This record gives sequence, structure tokens and C-alpha cells, in this order.
Amino acid sequence: MRDEHSYNTSRSDIILKEYGRNIEGLVQFISSLEDKSLRTQYAYTLIALMKQLHPIQKQLNDSQQRIWDHLQVMSDFKLDIDSPYPAPKENMMFSKPRRVEYTQSNIRFKHFGKNLEAMVQNALALETKDDVELAFSKIVKLMKSFYSAQVNNQIEDDVIINTLNVLSKGKVNMREIKAKYPDSFKNVKLPSNTATTTTSNSGSSSSSKSKKRRKKRRK
Repeated sequence: MRDEHSYNTSRSDIILKEYGRNIEGLVQFISSLEDKSLRTQYAYTLIALMKQLHPIQKQLNDSQQRIWDHLQVMSDFKLDIDSPYPAPKENMMFSKPRRVEYTQSNIRFKHFGKNLEAMVQNALALETKDDVELAFSKIVKLMKSFYSAQVNNQIEDDVIINTLNVLSKGKVNMREIKAKYPDSFKNVKLPSNTATTTTSNSGSSSSSKSKKRRKKRRK
């Protein structure tokens, strides 16, 4: 007796799972047709069906070409039709992406990051001494604001001065810059829950007052 049932375990793997086995079956059927014009006609109809199955594809910039490429992938790159886009090459579709090289440069002060070192070098490259000192005063402001935002605490001026002296290799006198731009060394305002605390304190004080009034009435 012939077994008419067909199980997925005995079938080949689905190439693109997002479309399913039925779509792949239609692709194979279209590929088997001898008439190229008929294959092309059926391919356009199948593309419309694939768009309905995945409307999210419409939001992609290359949605049209992407779906036509998927059609070729499911046909094992053997579907010969008059496509509006050039057929993709198999070696290009499945080639590995170029390896991204990671920089191995050592960051001297990791809590300030690599950008601080770049800013120091850019400041040192300025032409006049006044421009250099002004640039370093702005760097100090940034360091204070970044540190307070991350740690929720103030950073000591000596820490900033020593850090910038190291990064600049002693090419700038940070003590002179502090005397020239004292506002840059002012501590920034820390984020706090003073509003919440005040509200809760006022609420507790008002409740205590109401309790005292009740006691007086009872007396």
C-alpha cells in the first residue's frame, strides 16, 4: 500500500522560513515551466503574494529588489525570467561580511573615555596660547558635567588638573588656567529629588498639624 502522507521530516529544508514551504513549492513550479514569458507572468503574481505575506517589506528602502532577490534564492538561482532587477549572484548573497577591525589603542583614563584624549590633542594644536587655555577651560567644564551626570557626585579640581597635565604631557599650566577661568572650575548642580523631598516633608508636617488639632478638640 502506498503511503500518501508526506511529512516535513522527510522533506528538504526550507530555504527562507519567512515565506514557508508553499511559496517555495510555487517557485519550483514556476521554474519548471518551459515558456519564459509564462514564467515571468507567474513570477510577478507570486511577488505580489509575497508582499502580502510580509507587508513590513514595504517599509524598507530596497524592498522591491529584496523580494525579487528572495525569489531567486528560493529557486536556487536557476529561475530565468525577465526581472526588473538584475539577478543576484550566489557568491555575493552568501558571502561573509568584511571583518571590522577593532582599535587596540590604550585609553589612559577609561572613566573619561577616548574622546577626552582627542579633545586635548586638538586643543594643543591651536595656534595661540590664549586659544589653548580657553579650549582647556571648556574641557574642564565638560569633565565636570560628564562626571557629575555619571557618578552623581562632584569631582575634585586636583583630579581634573592632574588628568589634563598627564594627557597634555605638561604642555599647559592648569593652575594658571584655573586662575584665569575660575568659572570653569565651579561645581555643576547635581540632580536631586529636592522637589519630591519637599513635597513629602510638607505633607508629613501638615498631617502632624492636623493630628495636633484633633487632640486639642478632644481635650
